[in-house]
Amino acid sequence: MPMRLLWLGSLRKWASPQTIYFADLPSTDQQNLNFAGEQNSMDRQPNPFSPKTISIDYLARTEGESGLMVKIADGGDVQEIKLKIFEPPRFFEGFLVGRKYSEAGDIVSRICGICPISHLTTSLQAVEDAMGIMPSPQTRRLRRLMCVSQVVASHIIHLYMFVLPDYFGYPGFAEMMPEFKKETDYLLAMKEAVNNVAEKIGGRPLNPISMVVNGFTKLPDRETMLSLAEEIRAVLPMAYETAMMMSRLPYPDLETEGEFAALRKEASGEEESGEYAFNEGRLVSSGGLNLDIHDYFAAFCEQEQGYAQAKKSFLKTGNTYMSGALARVNLKFDQLHDETKKLAQEIGFSRPDRNPFHNNLAQALEIYDGMLESIRLLSEIDPKKEVPSVDIRAGEGVAITEAPRGLLMHRYVIDRRGVIEEANLITPTSQNFANIERDLHLLAARYGQSDDHEALRLKCEQLIRAYDPCFSCSVH
Repeated sequence: MPMRLLWLGSLRKWASPQTIYFADLPSTDQQNLNFAGEQNSMDRQPNPFSPKTISIDYLARTEGESGLMVKIADGGDVQEIKLKIFEPPRFFEGFLVGRKYSEAGDIVSRICGICPISHLTTSLQAVEDAMGIMPSPQTRRLRRLMCVSQVVASHIIHLYMFVLPDYFGYPGFAEMMPEFKKETDYLLAMKEAVNNVAEKIGGRPLNPISMVVNGFTKLPDRETMLSLAEEIRAVLPMAYETAMMMSRLPYPDLETEGEFAALRKEASGEEESGEYAFNEGRLVSSGGLNLDIHDYFAAFCEQEQGYAQAKKSFLKTGNTYMSGALARVNLKFDQLHDETKKLAQEIGFSRPDRNPFHNNLAQALEIYDGMLESIRLLSEIDPKKEVPSVDIRAGEGVAITEAPRGLLMHRYVIDRRGVIEEANLITPTSQNFANIERDLHLLAARYGQSDDHEALRLKCEQLIRAYDPCFSCSVH
């Protein structure tokens, strides 16, 4: 029987954390961090009100393990916000050191059961960058197709299984299934179609085996590609209905104050055109950032937290930022398919949209656009056999891609034998961590004066889930 739904959590590895490339924020910008309750305790003014606390020991319907603590004074002032990521550290950066370059992709694809293709692709591109390898146009297009299929698959799972129960009053999607048979059929049919793309091109839908440095070991024939295109075309109306359904949900009103950050690829030369970037491009932000991916550490930094296993990322200006579907749609709306732009108008999405809850709408648009892009690529690509070749040499490589949840960075240092000497990975949820807490602060300040603690608790959970965090990836 065909596999209708693949839903695997990450395998957890117990190990101690590794810190590479820690960067301190400028001291003049520490005041920007007070929203997360991280200012020095000696600088806090005594509050005459005893705080009320909303404590969530274990956040449901997210990938990985975390909790939340919110303290609000009787006067309504938010005293403290802590998103407590207690998923055990997994030490993948340490696993990579001493391994051959050819092993890296297989290792890092096990970081996450939701986005193995993103980790694999980013790893391959970091190795290629270190060794000065430029893959063929066919390889790059097939990788794009693989990553698009994974973004679509991940968004489908998130919107149906994690988001919908919040707005229909169910503890989980399993409890919804008897009453929401059409939605269940949509979920399974769309997921199966995009899984088939990953399986036929990558060898299997999770942890692909045909994607290697500088190419693919095996490729489908033209007939298979066209058949896959028809499978995606058949479920495209379901993607449209998904977007319409998501647009009717009653989202809380909120505006994030952080920047948006994403990859953007412009037209370059006669043979290339600007595209909605996933694997290539420059780093751009709503604050005017526009730089080569190799300059990532010139603009971004990380900071450890005593109450979380994951590190937070910041712009070196001290500002927080959001990556992921909402950031991408805001920064690259002009590169969406025309049909997607029309759908955005139909569901009332207009940019700049700064409501983090509308990340759900942006994901719905990316599902539809990703299917259109998959149909285009599957219809155009006629796979030709190419033998992957590698001329091993020492070097340092950086790759940044767009995983479903946002920007994903891999950096490797490789010696002349092809052995990895250093590895640094920065995941989307780590990059969104600080902005999630900042938005939680704004949310609690806006709705915290109410005596309805349960309503505020639900809004906080909805906000966190809207970011679609993967806490397993964040502790990698």
